[in-house]
Amino acid sequence: MKVVRHRRAMPPRSWVEEARQAQGKWAARPLRQRLRVVRALRHRIAAAAHELAAVRADRPESEVLSAEIVPLAEACRFLEREAPRLLASRKLGADGRPAWLAGVDAEVRREPLGVFLVIAPSNNPLFLPGVQAAQALAAGNAVLWKPGRDGLAAARAFAELVAAAGLPPGLLTVLPEHPGAARDAIAAGVDKVLLTGSAATGREVLADLAPRLTPATMELSGCDALFVLPGADLDRVARAVRFGLTLNGGATCIAPRRIFVPHALAPALEKNLRRLDEDLSLSEVSVVPVAGPEEALRAAAASPYALGASIFGPEEAAVAFAAKVRAGSVVVNDVIVPTADPRLPFGGRGESGFGVTRGAEGLLEMTVLKTVSVRRGKRLPHLEEPHPLDADLFRAYLTLAHAGGLRARLRGAADLMRSLLRRRK
Repeated sequence: MKVVRHRRAMPPRSWVEEARQAQGKWAARPLRQRLRVVRALRHRIAAAAHELAAVRADRPESEVLSAEIVPLAEACRFLEREAPRLLASRKLGADGRPAWLAGVDAEVRREPLGVFLVIAPSNNPLFLPGVQAAQALAAGNAVLWKPGRDGLAAARAFAELVAAAGLPPGLLTVLPEHPGAARDAIAAGVDKVLLTGSAATGREVLADLAPRLTPATMELSGCDALFVLPGADLDRVARAVRFGLTLNGGATCIAPRRIFVPHALAPALEKNLRRLDEDLSLSEVSVVPVAGPEEALRAAAASPYALGASIFGPEEAAVAFAAKVRAGSVVVNDVIVPTADPRLPFGGRGESGFGVTRGAEGLLEMTVLKTVSVRRGKRLPHLEEPHPLDADLFRAYLTLAHAGGLRARLRGAADLMRSLLRRRK
């Protein structure tokens, strides 16, 4: 796999202008043609997996393959399978249409927004922005990719693969790593921003977006809670915590950071944690003994972050408990699952951000809604001069269509008939 060289220096406005020119032609292509590029990208990811993993020299190859490259390929396949259905225009039939709109056909469309700015994180420099870029491109947009710290190699590797897969020039531009590049791109007029980063960075970016009211999807800081219920397998809990704290060198946004455990189980859990790994630094994680589940929920809710959570315990009780947990993603008897499933949307609440990426909902975030209504026939009563009996007609219709009870609706039908006869006279 070749190394992508620096592009010639261009002013920020040129980044956006070039992307916008390319995007118009790209959006005009049929979706099936855009998805051919996604499929070719997936094949090239598989063929170049070893070289692609080398962009993360700080992590073992097996970990990079499992945590970044395999999920990225799976996300591409998800797009190939699901995008035609999700992005298809939806025609609304007569069912549910108000009677007074007879003759009006309606359609809901999903259209590309234009130019996306993807502000990538440093902890997952390939998978997280790669999925966002693939979804944005599949939906017909252009992408400016601003890498996080030490993420330039990953961004360039992805750009080379997608170019080799047939993506036309100008649709994916890799920006410099420095934060000013994102600020310059926003000022130049991007159409939406996808940020994966800290809550502090989110506040700064939102301030930059405010003057233009530029929309954004923000995946921000996490401080995930792990709830231990009575009857939980404490050895399994300890192994899951160790996995969460060591995956990606501990730089995982949905790693367990706060463990809420009943007082009676806390000593045994701490013993299991130390037994599994005496070198595990419990300063990445807080073990919080609680009297019971309700106290655990109150303590967890004190945090402003609500990205993900894990619950360990008997399945029925844990699933019921999940309904009470304030978080964007909840896992029962495991951790980190949402990143491995391309079907799942991912997003947080509170200071963990808003909007979602990945999954069906993440793809739809790359589009903007448009409705098209077509009036058929020649009669346009609303364009005629107001009639003195219009109010009687509308009151009768409301009673017929919306009153409670059969007797009232029959009365409305009679009033409607009388009103129509009076109007004809």
